[in-house]
Amino acid sequence: MTGAGTRAGTQNGFTLIELLVSLVLLGLMMTMIGMALPVTMTGAMRTSALSDEFAVLENTQHLLRRQIGEMPAFMTREGYRATSVFTGTPDSMRFAANPVAAQGGGGPRMVTLSAARKGAVMRLSYTAGGETRDLVANAERIVFSYYGAFAPGKSPAWHDNWNDAPHPPALVRIQVQRGGDDMPWPDLVIAVMAGPPPP
Repeated sequence: MTGAGTRAGTQNGFTLIELLVSLVLLGLMMTMIGMALPVTMTGAMRTSALSDEFAVLENTQHLLRRQIGEMPAFMTREGYRATSVFTGTPDSMRFAANPVAAQGGGGPRMVTLSAARKGAVMRLSYTAGGETRDLVANAERIVFSYYGAFAPGKSPAWHDNWNDAPHPPALVRIQVQRGGDDMPWPDLVIAVMAGPPPP
């Protein structure tokens, strides 16, 4: 009988103290996970916003490189003087460019890039075919400059204005200074490879 009594006195299982300690540890782990979840969600949302902002920046710069870099070399004549169909100031630029796919087919059309202050911020606007859209909506400063020899025999240099020149500039620089927490915009320098106008 003594063997049966000792077997009944030793039961397998957890004691009440072991269960309480397990529940306290489980509660602490749930609290730590609950506190870390909003931080993780905020980080994921910030990463997503930065990714979207980078995609917009990349698409905008691609559009500008294509439109400015591949412009056809149209000329106008006044008497014996030929000038390029390209005008540029520190806050605007107008030139002939081939349409992008979203604008449909057709021949080259006049494109205007303009930097204008609206309230406390500056906007970079793109106008082509009667349609205007903002490429940059919130900048502190936007400046265009042009590199090249303005007249034959002159040394190439950076200029604030490019008007009534016999050819387009060799390079166009667009400087956009963003404010706050916005993604910085590196200076965009575009080589103008003006080809012959389409037939």
